[in-house]
Amino acid sequence: MTAITSPVHSAPHRSAPAVWLRRGEFWVYTGSGATRCPSYVRWEAPGDDTAELVVVLVHGGGGQSLDWTTTPNGAPGWAPLLVEAGHPVYLPDRPAHGRSPYRPEVHGDLIPAASSADVQRLFAPGPNDPRHRAHTGWPWPRRPGTPQFDDLASATQPFPRSLADGHRLDGDMLVALLERVGPAVVITHSAGAPAGWIAAQCRPDLVAALVAVEPLGPPFRDLGERGRLAYGVTAVPLDDRPHAESMDPAHPPGLSGLSSTPTAVVTADSSGRHQDDLATVAFLRSAGVPVEHLVLSDLGVSGHGHGLIFEQGHDRALAIVRDWLAANAVRSSSPAEGLS
Repeated sequence: MTAITSPVHSAPHRSAPAVWLRRGEFWVYTGSGATRCPSYVRWEAPGDDTAELVVVLVHGGGGQSLDWTTTPNGAPGWAPLLVEAGHPVYLPDRPAHGRSPYRPEVHGDLIPAASSADVQRLFAPGPNDPRHRAHTGWPWPRRPGTPQFDDLASATQPFPRSLADGHRLDGDMLVALLERVGPAVVITHSAGAPAGWIAAQCRPDLVAALVAVEPLGPPFRDLGERGRLAYGVTAVPLDDRPHAESMDPAHPPGLSGLSSTPTAVVTADSSGRHQDDLATVAFLRSAGVPVEHLVLSDLGVSGHGHGLIFEQGHDRALAIVRDWLAANAVRSSSPAEGLS
C-alpha cells in the first residue's frame, strides 16, 4: 500500500491553518474460496505522528463511505474534520457497498437502491411531514432535481436483501479491519450500527469506544422480507449464551464484550427516531452495556434529522461526540498499523 502526502485546507469559513495529510487505501478480506469477500478501505491521517484516537467511520445502509467526507453543499464532513483535529481516520465501504464489489455468490440478492421518495422521507422531509418545521439542519431544497438533494440521492445504492447475511458480512469486515489497524474508536450511522455492536462484542479489546448515530432499531424490529432484528439490535447471534433461533425479548442477553466497551447512542431531535433510540438504549442497559444517550437537543444542538452527520451544523454535533470520546474512550499505545 502506498501512502500519498498532500496538503488539505479547511473550508473557507474556517480559520484553521492548512493540515498536511497522509492518505492511502487497502483491502480487507473475510471468508475464503467461494465465500471470500473483499472490502475497500480508505484512510487519512495528519502528516505528523499523533497521539489522538484512531477513528473508524461505518456508513449507513445503502450508502457508502462518501457519506462521511463531504456534505451536500460541499463543506468538509466528519472525516476531514476529525483528521483536522488530529485523528487518523479509516473509511470502509461496507460489503457490496461503494467500492467494495458485489459478488452474487457471497452477498446474495440485492434490494433496489432507495428511491427519491425514500431519500426525502429519511433525510429531507417535505412540508406535509410533521418533522419538517423543526428540521432546520437541512436548509437546502428538498425535492429531486435540485443540487443538494440530487448529490445525496446519487450516493445511494442497492444492498443485500438478507438482513442476517448483511449483518454477518458487516461485522466480519469491521473485525478484520480492526485486527489490521489496532484499537480504534468506532462511529456508526443508521444501518451501519450492527457492525459496531458485533465488533465490540467479538473484539472489545480493539474497540476503544463505540458511538452509534441514530442506529437501526428499535430492538427486535421486523423489516419484512429482509428479516428481523432477531437478537435485539442485530439479525445474527450476539448473546454470550447458547440461543434458540432468536433471542427472547423478555430476557436480557449476555453481552460481555459490549459491557466492557464505552458506548454512546446519538439522537437528533427532528428525525422521528427518539423513541426508537430510547428503546435501543434501554435494551443495551438491560444487558449491562454502559451506554450514554446523547440527545443533541438536550445538549444545545437542535434542528437535525437522520442525516445529522452531513447536515448544516454537523460540526457542532461532532464536537459533542468528540467531547464524549475525550472523557470516555479507552486510549491505547498501540500504533495504527494501516498507516504506511
